[in-house]
Amino acid sequence: MSDDNNKDLLRFAAEYADQNVELYELLGVDALTSKEDIHRAWRKRSLKHHPDKAGDDFDASRWELFERARDVLSDPSARAAYDQASKAKLLRRQEREAMDKERKKFADDLEAREGAAVRLRQEKEQRDREVLQKERERLAGEQRMRTEEQRRQAEAAQEMEDLAEARRRLKEKRDEKARKRQAKESMKASMGVGKPAGPDNGAVNVPGDYIANLGDVNKKYWELVCDKLRAVQAVRNLQKQQVTAEELQEAEEGVQEARRRIHEAEAKYQREAAAF
Repeated sequence: MSDDNNKDLLRFAAEYADQNVELYELLGVDALTSKEDIHRAWRKRSLKHHPDKAGDDFDASRWELFERARDVLSDPSARAAYDQASKAKLLRRQEREAMDKERKKFADDLEAREGAAVRLRQEKEQRDREVLQKERERLAGEQRMRTEEQRRQAEAAQEMEDLAEARRRLKEKRDEKARKRQAKESMKASMGVGKPAGPDNGAVNVPGDYIANLGDVNKKYWELVCDKLRAVQAVRNLQKQQVTAEELQEAEEGVQEARRRIHEAEAKYQREAAAF
């Protein structure tokens, strides 16, 4: 075999090894197959690719590959170069695969550690949320207790205020009855006449239809009494509401004004009765 032909076989051996072309598998042999068996395997495997057999389906490149596989594996130096290059290529691939496995293992370990860190952080955040929720519930419970206590205290204060108001009203009624009795006795003693017709309202027993001409006011005595009752009720209503001190003071001044008019009417009636 010429040197040029040997160089071509060595070049083909290197190219096929680099391109991962499996020459042994192509011919159906292995690394221990002899040269004679390689030729027999070539004739058997390449027969269907022969130009006379393939006809219109003849593939020149495929036929050429079978011939070069035969020549490379039949030549000891070319075969050794192909085996050596294939083994080196296989070794590099195995090294890359091993490195890829190491990288994958490192990536998996890193991912596992990151996942564990994420789970720990999530668990901590969950515990923190639970602690925060419990604290909120505790504070809400304390706030409800304070609100309930304030409500009870407000109700107790209101009951005390209502009781004081009831006692004040009862005292006013008793005082009013005492003034009326005193007025009756005073009228009887000063006038020496029987009881005039009309309701008992003030310190002096004045007939209800008595017209009290008090300058800017010209009303019957019973109308003045009604004005006072309405003014007193207005004050009581305001005391139960959330009103300003000015509004309450204005209403109380209305009560005082109504009482002043009744007093003036009673005094006027008493003067007129004494004149007869």
